[in-house]
Amino acid sequence: MVIDKVKKTIIDNDLINQGEHIVIGLSGGPDSVCLFHVLYRLKEELGIELHAVHINHRLRPGAADEDQKFVEELCKSYDVPCDIFHFDVNRIAKEAGLSSEDAGRQVRYQSFYEVAKRITALKGRPVKIAVAQNMNDQAETVLMRIIRGTGIDGLGGIEYRRKEKENAVIIRPLLDVSRDEIEEYCNLHNLEPRIDLTNMEPVYTRNKIRLELIPYLRENFNKNIIASINRLSKIAREDKDYLYTKVEEAMRYVTVKKQNRICIPLRILNEEHPAIRHRVIMKIFERIGLAQDITSVHLEQADKLIAEGKTSSIAEFAKGYVIETSYGMAEFYHKTENEKFDFEYEIQCDSITTNTIELDELNAEIRVKKLGRKDLPSSIENLTAGRRSNICYLNLDKIILSRNNPVIRTRRSGDYIRPLGMKGRKKIQDFFVDEKFAREDRDRIPLLCIGSEVIWVIGSRISENYKVEKDTEQIILLEYLPKI
Repeated sequence: MVIDKVKKTIIDNDLINQGEHIVIGLSGGPDSVCLFHVLYRLKEELGIELHAVHINHRLRPGAADEDQKFVEELCKSYDVPCDIFHFDVNRIAKEAGLSSEDAGRQVRYQSFYEVAKRITALKGRPVKIAVAQNMNDQAETVLMRIIRGTGIDGLGGIEYRRKEKENAVIIRPLLDVSRDEIEEYCNLHNLEPRIDLTNMEPVYTRNKIRLELIPYLRENFNKNIIASINRLSKIAREDKDYLYTKVEEAMRYVTVKKQNRICIPLRILNEEHPAIRHRVIMKIFERIGLAQDITSVHLEQADKLIAEGKTSSIAEFAKGYVIETSYGMAEFYHKTENEKFDFEYEIQCDSITTNTIELDELNAEIRVKKLGRKDLPSSIENLTAGRRSNICYLNLDKIILSRNNPVIRTRRSGDYIRPLGMKGRKKIQDFFVDEKFAREDRDRIPLLCIGSEVIWVIGSRISENYKVEKDTEQIILLEYLPKI
């Protein structure tokens, strides 16, 4: 009965393919021993190789060593290779500020990844990691998430298969098998698994759910509570799968911007139902490093920001991650990645021939050349008017009359420009806003300045005050060249 259920689960969920190597997490308890034995019996039929991994957490003096000995003997009797890892989980938990449960899980899975990676390198075969969660574990997980407050994604519970870090694939072939069936299977085959008595202590939340809440629900409300919660979980997973097909459609509009920013049009987010919009937001954040700690409060704040669409508005998320609206786009990034640049390079006007100034901070250079009137192209007056260009011609006569050498630097308080073609002057901040320069770029844009006056926003407009005129004799040519 159990073998048939496991086979059906494997086939229905595409858990195992012919020729794969399966790493089994083998604690020595009933669940993992049952999984070990079932997969061993299916080994020839599935065309797979097995490799066990046991973790000695050193949490139960004496008993932990007995568990290890049991696993070693079990693997030896079935001629299955086994790796043993030892960790002082209490010490690791204390140093990392984790519960012993969380620390134990981390070291277990890291050990599984290590073995899987080694087998792949040695044998060149696909490897999957099989762990022994069952129907009861699924029900406990869903109840725990309901108590904490969850949505459809959380109600979906434990996945049959999941790709984790380092491309490791975790599979759970026992998810359709109950704990009662597992214990019956072990008894039937005289497997005599080890029993962890700490699982009988209502100390941790999961243990309290297992030992107190589920028996109460079974006795007072629904004797088939485990099956009912698993049915709920399956329905939620189906709904979740559908929702994520819509999420992937929206994600087609995502673009990657410089400085590790991910952008998506506000229009796309506003058109989506909140159920899709919120998942798109979470998926984008996951892509740039924020996979947890996104709350409903964060998402409500994001909804307001996206609906208003006001440029340069920000919604703060956890750990320094933000959404910023900028000219019709929502931009997702981590604040610490956007450093303010501060540099200054002087151009010696009395010694210009042909010079190159290295802008190391921007991985670019500026070539500077002195020209005479006869060297100008005929259409010089129209070269930079109203357009963005990496080349500009400026009136060197006027620059020399100012008795100040121009400098290439980033913006400072008080900077202003009289844009070419305008009568009045503008604060450089207002110029950036009017010209729709992205907020995150403004502290990185190189400016050619004399004092507080900007005479060229490099890559954009020059100053009306320093344009080349009909009687200009000396001209300075500047070309901005980003390095590839």
